Parts: sequence; C-alpha cells; structure tokens
Amino acid sequence: MKLKKFTHEYNKVMIMLGLLLLTVGSCKNDDSLTVPPKGKLTNELTFSTETNADLFVNDIYNSLADEKNDYNHTDSYADNSWTKQTHTGANTVRNGSISPANVPTGPSGLWNWDNTYAYIRKCNTFFQQTSLNKSNFSAAWLKQRTAEVTFLRAYFYSLLFTNYGGVPIITTPLDNTDGTNIFYARATIPQTLAFIEADCDAAAANLPTTIDKSGRATQGAALTLKGWVELFAASPLVNTTNDGTLWAKAAATNKQVMDLKVYSLFNDYAAQFLAPNNYNSETIFAKQYAPPSKGSKAEGQEGPVVVKGTVQCWGNFQPTQSLVDDYAMKNGLPITDPLSGYNPQNPYVNREPRFYQSIIYDGAPWQGDIITTRVGGNNQRAGGGDITTSGYYGRKLLDESIQGQTSLATSPSSSNWVIFRYGEVLLNYAEAQNEAVGPDASVYAALALVRQRAGLPNFPAGLSQSDMRANIRRERRIELSFEEKRWYDIRRWLITTGPKGVLTNPEYGIKIVYTAGVPTYTTVNIYNNIFRDYMNWMPIPQSDIAKNPKLVQNPGY
Repeated sequence: MKLKKFTHEYNKVMIMLGLLLLTVGSCKNDDSLTVPPKGKLTNELTFSTETNADLFVNDIYNSLADEKNDYNHTDSYADNSWTKQTHTGANTVRNGSISPANVPTGPSGLWNWDNTYAYIRKCNTFFQQTSLNKSNFSAAWLKQRTAEVTFLRAYFYSLLFTNYGGVPIITTPLDNTDGTNIFYARATIPQTLAFIEADCDAAAANLPTTIDKSGRATQGAALTLKGWVELFAASPLVNTTNDGTLWAKAAATNKQVMDLKVYSLFNDYAAQFLAPNNYNSETIFAKQYAPPSKGSKAEGQEGPVVVKGTVQCWGNFQPTQSLVDDYAMKNGLPITDPLSGYNPQNPYVNREPRFYQSIIYDGAPWQGDIITTRVGGNNQRAGGGDITTSGYYGRKLLDESIQGQTSLATSPSSSNWVIFRYGEVLLNYAEAQNEAVGPDASVYAALALVRQRAGLPNFPAGLSQSDMRANIRRERRIELSFEEKRWYDIRRWLITTGPKGVLTNPEYGIKIVYTAGVPTYTTVNIYNNIFRDYMNWMPIPQSDIAKNPKLVQNPGY
C-alpha cells in the first residue's frame, strides 16, 4: 500500500482513538472504566502490528514540507525570484529585519524549529516503541522501517543544521513528567554534522538500492543526503579555513551515489517533474501528492496571472533579471561573452533550451495564449495585483495541461515534489572534487552529463580551478532553479553580502516598450535588498530561548 493511502488510514485511526477517549471519559466516575493515558493507549495500538506501525511511519513521511502547496519558495528568499508580497518570510529576509522574534520558518515551515523537533520526536518515538514491542514485528520489516525512519530523522536534522548551524541532538522522546532533564544545549557544528552522517550511514546500510515508487527512502537517498550536508559543511560559510579534506569527503560520498549505477539523467529536463514521470530514473527522493485532498495547487499559484483574458493564478514565482541573464546562449556561452551572439535588444532569441523550459518571458506561449509583459501587454509588468514585478513568470515544475484557477480550493496535480535528484548529485560531486583537487577529468565528465542533457557543449578543456568554480556555480543556479537549492548555495558560498553580494545589491526586472513596432528593453530596479553577514544563519526563536536556558543564540542577533 502506498504512503498516500497509509496517511489517510492513520488519520482515521487517530480520530477514532480520540472519540473513544472522549466517550469513556464522560461515563462513570469510578475505577470500573479507568483507561490508560491517551499517549500510552495510542502507542499500544499503533505498535501492536506492522500494519498499524506503518501508519505511524507514513505519518512521518507526511511531515515532509508541503512545498508544492506553498505560495512562497526559498528562491524568493534568495535572488532567483521576487514578488510584491510583503507578508512572507522572503520579505523578512530581504529587508534585513530578521530577528529572534520573527524567525522566517521557510516555505511550508521547511525549517520551523518547533515543528521540526516535533517530527524528530516522532522518529524517536518510533525507535523507542519498536524496541519495546519487537515481538510484534518481523525482522525484515523492523530492519527496513528502522532504516527509513533513521533517514527521515537525519533529513529533519539536516534542515536545522543548514539553517541554524549546531543544534541540540535529541535521540529519545523527551518527557518531563518523571523529572527527566529535557533541556539540551546546542551541539557544535562538527558534532551535528557527525550525527547526521552517522544516521545516514546507518540508514544506507539497511535500505534497498532500487528506485522506490511508493515514496520510501532508499540507500541512494541516504547517501545523497549525507553528500549534501558534507558539501554544505565543506563550503566557506562553515569551512572557514578551506580544509581540503572536507571537500574530498563530500566528493567521495556523492561519488558513492554515482557508483550505485541506479540513477541516470532523465531524457527530458522539464518533463521529469510532472506526474506521468513521477519516480523516473533521475528521482532519488520525493514527497508524494494524491489529489484531491493531497494534490498540488502549484498551477494556480505560480504561473502567469492573466491567461486568455482571465485572472487564473497568483503569479507567486517571478524570476529576476539576474537569473534570466545567467542562462547561456544556445552555443553554450554566457551572454557576457562577445562571441555568444547575445543581443540585449533581442534577448530571448537563441538562448539555451533550459531557458525556454523554465522561464515565461514577453512573447512566450502558455496554454494557447501569448504572454506579454511589455507596457500595454496582457500581463504588463508591475501592472497591479499579482501581475509580475520582474517581467517574467516561472514555467519549470508546472504542468501546462492543468488550467490555473482563481479559487485554490482544489488540488488537481499529482506531480511529486522532488527533494533529491541525480542531476544535483552530479553537480555536488563536480563542485566538491574541483575544490578538493581542481578540475580533473571526473569533474568534466560529471558536468558533461548535465550539459549534454541540456543540449549544450562541454566546458572547454584547460580551465583553472577558479574558472571552473564560476562555471559550476552558474550551472548549479540554472539546472536547479526553483528547486529550493539557491537559498542554501548563496549562503554557503558567502556571496550574500559585499560589493557584489546577491542580497545587498538591488534586484532588477525588465521594462519593455514598443515604439512603432520596435521593442526597447531596459532593466529596472524592482527591490533594494538589505542583508547582513550574520543573517547567513537563522536566529534561534526567542520563544525557544526563553523555554530552554541552555540554548545560546547565534551571533549578531
């Protein structure tokens, strides 16, 4: 049975338990109907059989952030997108007002401190209760489910680690009713990293290698998570001395995923994210969606606002000019190269294929209409309401066959949210290996796979380490755009601030004016960013500092 079905059944069981307790509690006030505490009753029922325990495990999977149904993505926290919405965490990040009192928790609570620890508690409860009730489970079931939950705990800790740094490491479900100490100090960054790595190793040792179309974790998912946190820890934000051994470790782990020979790049860059191709050869780990109750609303939130004269979307993803400018030309050269053929007064001609697969620009087709963001167009830039501020909309991840909707009451799409995919692993490896030893043949080979799938030529031979670094960073921005990666990359690379800082310089869009049928393209300032170095780490919420006297705040807050 798939996870989406398990979650539904789990909710039914919990509702029934709640009703049972309410009914019993309203009867005779004597010992004849005394019942155990709710938590104990729930544990006894939940861990009495493999079927029931599976409901609990799948509820943990269901705790993965609901990013296909959030109107705000971390690419808007970074420099890939900007909208006029002022009520989002992205606005808090980019106007410099982050504080312990208003900690942005990420889209769909991606790194919400309290909620994430609640999910970690679920994992720890599973370990505790399956240990107490081993006789209820077969050895094979217990081995695999323990590995899955170990992976999930590592994933939740990775969200805390990559946003807050070192965090309290808790491995048992805390209970202060028996005098147990529930206050934990923050572990150091190396200690937190080591804990996540150990959980990933333990999970990988007992997870299957095959691609799992039910949404369960695999060995590849555990190793990919490990390789990602190691890449983060090897980067300048954490690795202040540029210790090459940290880069080498990250490269080695990502190479392990490559050496599994399980994954390959899907032949269609854009279509890999759509429902017909859920769990294709490139997908390593994803959150499932099952309409209508658990479907995706993305098509009503993130596409063009006005289509065929009707307002049908909120337009919540609006690519910036800097992102558009980073897409190469069809010949593979950046637009800054004099040999690229780029014409700033005809900027959307002969761009690389991923540009057309990812960006809706002035004159782009969409659902049988032509979207025009020019002055006087059907989606005139900054024309009011939710219409694009930048002059662009996002296309990637959206299913063009699903019409947008003015009411988001329905969730028609069943496209998975891809958390890890093989294209990212190749880029992780190329970056780590380039930093560890320079641009050797294996770096070129990994990048060649990504470039060739994108219809681009390989990078020229003989590049220096710094030139290859610049190419890798640009390639990563383009290949992984809109996939919740850019926020982590700009922070770990320490490029948020400074003279060229992506969150201290203004954000730009495009203004297009047609005169006698001839367009003029002018970049326009759409937002003035404010960001400070210490904001590369989120502050610990003040409410949690107040509750736990052992917590120490991140510097600068």
